[in-house]
Amino acid sequence: MQMAPIHEKSPGEQVIAPFNLKMVPQIIFGAARLMELKNVIGRFGTKPLLVLGRSSFAATEHYYSLQQVLTELDIRAKTVHIDSEPSPAMIDAIVADPSCAEIDLVIAIGGGSTLDGGKALSAMLAEGGEVSRFLEGVGSAKPSGRKLPFIAIPTTSGTGSEATGNAVLSSVGSRGFKCSLRHDNFIPNLALVDPALTLTCPKELTVACSMDCFTQLVEGYLSTHGSAFTDALALNGIRAVRRSLGPVCADGNNLPARTDLAYAALLSGIVLGNSGLGTVHGFASAVGGLFTIPHGVVCGTLMAPANALTLKGLREAGGATPALAKYAELGKIFSERTSKPDAWYQDYFIAELERLAVELNLPKLSDFGVTTADIDRIVDKTGNKYNPVPLTREAMSEVLRRRIG
Repeated sequence: MQMAPIHEKSPGEQVIAPFNLKMVPQIIFGAARLMELKNVIGRFGTKPLLVLGRSSFAATEHYYSLQQVLTELDIRAKTVHIDSEPSPAMIDAIVADPSCAEIDLVIAIGGGSTLDGGKALSAMLAEGGEVSRFLEGVGSAKPSGRKLPFIAIPTTSGTGSEATGNAVLSSVGSRGFKCSLRHDNFIPNLALVDPALTLTCPKELTVACSMDCFTQLVEGYLSTHGSAFTDALALNGIRAVRRSLGPVCADGNNLPARTDLAYAALLSGIVLGNSGLGTVHGFASAVGGLFTIPHGVVCGTLMAPANALTLKGLREAGGATPALAKYAELGKIFSERTSKPDAWYQDYFIAELERLAVELNLPKLSDFGVTTADIDRIVDKTGNKYNPVPLTREAMSEVLRRRIG
C-alpha cells in the first residue's frame, strides 16, 4: 500500500507546535447533576471524608439531597470544615485525627479553598506526616504522588481547582507564604461541576472568583509555556466570561450565565495546569502570604496595571511577537468594532480591564493594609516566570503602586 506523501508546510503557513497535555479528571458537567454522584461514588470508596466550607453549602437543599443519597447507599461520611484558606496546620490536624484512619475517599464540596483543602487531605491521608515538608518553596521533599481517591465539587466559579494537580496552602504573617502542594497524580479523580450549586454565591464573592478565573484564562493564553491546545481552551473560556460576567453580577439567579462561568472556571484549571501563569498570580502568592486578602481580589485588582505594563514592555522590546497578536485578539473579543489596527485592539483590552475594575468596584490593596512601604518585600517574593515579557523591578513596583491608595 502506497503511503500518502507528508504534507510540507509552505512559507507563512501555520504549524502546530509540539505540546504535552497533563491528564484531566473525569468530568460530569451540567445543572442539576449533583445527584449523579449516587451512580459513581461506589467506584471510589465507601468510607468518605466530606470536606465542606464554613456553612453555606450545608444550609442548602443540595446538602440534604446529598445526605439522602449517602443514606440510601448506606455510606456514613465523616465531615470536616475548611472555613478559610487552608493552612498546613489545618491539614496536619485533620490527618492526625484517629477517626480519619479508615477513610478511603475524600469528597470536597465548596469554593477553591475547600477544594484545595480536600485535595491536600487526599494526598496527606495517604502520605502521612506534616504537609509543609512537601510545599514548594518551603519544604525540601517531593510528594510521592500517593493519594486517596478525590472527588471535587465546586460551589464557586473561580480557581479551577477541580481540574488541577496543586493545592494552595497559606500561612499568613510577616514570614508568611502561599505555596503549592503539587503532583500530577493530585488531579481529582472526578470533577462534578453542577452550576446550580453556584446560584447562592453572593455578588462580592462571585466577582472575586470570576476575576480569578478570568485572570487564569488570560495569563494562560499569554503564557510563554502555552500551546495551540491551551490557547483554544483559554479563548473559549474568555468568551464565556465576556458573555456572562455582567449578567451574573446583575442577576445571581441567572443559571445560563452561571453555567458559562462554571465552564470558564473548569477550563481555566485545565489551562493553568498545562500552560502556567504570569505575574498577576506571582503577586497573588506574595501578597496572600503577607496579608489576609482574598486571592481573587488580588488577581482582579492587579489585572489592569499588570497587563498594561506587560503590553508596554512588549512594545518597547520591538518586533511582532505572538503575545502582541494575542493582546489584539483579546481586544477583538471585547470590542464590537471591526477593521481596527492591532494596536487599537490591544489598547481596548487594557481599557476594558480598567473599566471592569471600576464597574465591579474591585478593592484596592490598601483596603487590606498594604502600603507603599510593603512594595519592595512583595516584589522580592513575586515571580513572573511565564509572563510574555519579564517585567523589571520598577515595572512590578508600578503595578502595585497603581492599586495602593
